[in-house]
Amino acid sequence: MSEAVSKETRAPNGGCRSIKIGAALADRQTREHPQWACPDTIINPSSFFGKLRAIYASVVLKTQLEQLQRSGCYDMFTGKWMPCYDTRRTYGAKALPNGLPPSLFWESDIGKWIESASYYLANPSSAGTPYADEFKRAIDKLIGEMEAFQHADGYLNVYFTVVDPAGKFQNLRDMHEMYNAGHLLEGAIAHYRLTGSRRFLDIMIKNVECFMEVFGPGAGQRPGYPGHPEFELAVLRLYSVTKDPRHFAFAEHMLSARGTSPKTLGDQQFFMWEADQRHDSVYGCWMKSKDDLAYHQAHMPLHEQNAILGHSVRAMYLLTACADIGGAFLEDAKRLWADATDKKMYVTGGFGSEPQSEGFSELEYYLPSSTGEGGCYAETCASIGAMMVSERILSHELNGRYRDILELSLYNAVLGGGSLDGKGFSYANKLATYGDESALRSEWFEVCCCPPNLSRTLGILPGYIWSAETGQDFVEVNVYLYISAQRSIQLPNGGGTMEISMQSEMPWTGSVSIEVKTPKSTKVSLRLPVADWMVQPKFSISTKPYSQGYVEAVLDASSPQVSVSFGLDTRLVFPDPRVRQDTVTVMRGPIVFVAEDVDNAALEDSMPHFELVGIHESARFNIVRDTVAGVPILRLTTEDVYTLDLSWKNQSKDIHPPLYSSVQPGVPVRSWTKAREARAISAYLSYAWEQTK
Repeated sequence: MSEAVSKETRAPNGGCRSIKIGAALADRQTREHPQWACPDTIINPSSFFGKLRAIYASVVLKTQLEQLQRSGCYDMFTGKWMPCYDTRRTYGAKALPNGLPPSLFWESDIGKWIESASYYLANPSSAGTPYADEFKRAIDKLIGEMEAFQHADGYLNVYFTVVDPAGKFQNLRDMHEMYNAGHLLEGAIAHYRLTGSRRFLDIMIKNVECFMEVFGPGAGQRPGYPGHPEFELAVLRLYSVTKDPRHFAFAEHMLSARGTSPKTLGDQQFFMWEADQRHDSVYGCWMKSKDDLAYHQAHMPLHEQNAILGHSVRAMYLLTACADIGGAFLEDAKRLWADATDKKMYVTGGFGSEPQSEGFSELEYYLPSSTGEGGCYAETCASIGAMMVSERILSHELNGRYRDILELSLYNAVLGGGSLDGKGFSYANKLATYGDESALRSEWFEVCCCPPNLSRTLGILPGYIWSAETGQDFVEVNVYLYISAQRSIQLPNGGGTMEISMQSEMPWTGSVSIEVKTPKSTKVSLRLPVADWMVQPKFSISTKPYSQGYVEAVLDASSPQVSVSFGLDTRLVFPDPRVRQDTVTVMRGPIVFVAEDVDNAALEDSMPHFELVGIHESARFNIVRDTVAGVPILRLTTEDVYTLDLSWKNQSKDIHPPLYSSVQPGVPVRSWTKAREARAISAYLSYAWEQTK
């Protein structure tokens, strides 16, 4: 299944042309995507992530399929009229000021569900599901209906066929035609990887080439690109399968055109031009004005952008495509990633402090933790996007800075998007509740982006654990996450197979063992992460520094094993002084611990949302092992917690004796709050200054 899908090379106008494969394109031939590599890795079913993935493979995927059936989405490709099509209906794709039609996004929901199901079905020994046959029948049903519904020219969008046919290709800024196609395309690639069948893949190649006919830099084409850049990253993943240079060139065009004002459009930016063409002066409530193109990262060309702005998920998806394509765009990704992580990232690996735009603030170090402080959104999908960006940059440059963010986002803001019982989900992951707000999750959403995205991320997770590159007598393995798993790696030129297995007690204990089984002539260069939070990491064999945050160990048939041990001390993390918050966060390893009312009912009653709860820098914590929904977790308890009385007369802070003797900054991450019915939470506690008289 690793061979390229051969397709005839044709220009967007139907004529043949040759395309020179440049350095960036050739480089992408050797860098595997986690989406493609994930079936080669099996996560230990009894491990932390093995148990979690089992819940998603059965309970969550089944729940999501039922939700698709209940909403009408599951039957969309029959072409029948649905009553919900009248909800916020569009005409000629003209913009709506107060939200988009929920059914506008249905293709993306289908694409993500098929993609998720394909990952779990491809690896049943790692995350089996009792609904495998039902899922396969559902996928076949959907593909058959897509095949029948697709236009002769390859167009595949139900809303702009059944509801608003005059709106086809009229509003790339808002109407998500390319976004939907991108998620269907990713689903098709995953399905091809699972089954070897080209049926769904060919549907989507035809669909991509429909867009290529209309949009591009050629004569008679529109120099357009999507408002939501899911499509670019999906087309690049398509190229990694087809090796068709036209697909690479199309993705490159969309990245190059974004934010430019070509003379062919009268020096107008594309989104402004298309709005004029449809005589449309309306813009969505998420934009500040008609020409607020920062929301779409289209306010200037990518090579000129120095600050990350706009919708946080779109920004991360855009950077993923930039990092994937390489060259100058890789430098753009690294520059904007640095701005995001250095100045606009929450301690949980969350992104997006502006609820209205679900995005980044123009202000640096503006990171309110709750509505009471003026914001905080931290959408689950934005942190999934941060994982995607980090992995793509790591595929070029093995650097612990990128790996650490991948890990931080995964364990906190990403897992926080779903409950352990698999029945509750959240879009926003605020660090604290406020007023009448509740931390309880929802079963589903009118526009349901995050739940299926979380499912597919945990489905892809085996592909995030490590990457490998092989040569005649060597294998290079870069470890990204310490997760119990095993992988088979085919050696080139009939050299046999190398087996690598990892046993890890993360995220609760710093104990890892890695073993390889390889031919005698093969050397394995194993690059192991050493995170800043690791206490006194030790290795059972000699290692040498490899890159920032990494050491290298060499294994072979005579020395096949290395063990790693490190401490996971509980620590208090202080914000950057420029954030201007006298708060601390309790962390252990990569995990943020959260105070919840489930553990601290009396304290929360007297101090709502833990707003006046303080903790000393010298606080001591006790570890309590627990289990929620069959998944083992840790809780932390401490008695070194105080209530703060703020004296505004002299601006001093007086510290009073403990109000509650055993405050528990509770269950780690917010992944567990729905299962435990927590309503009030806080990832921040006030810093209890030393008492002064």
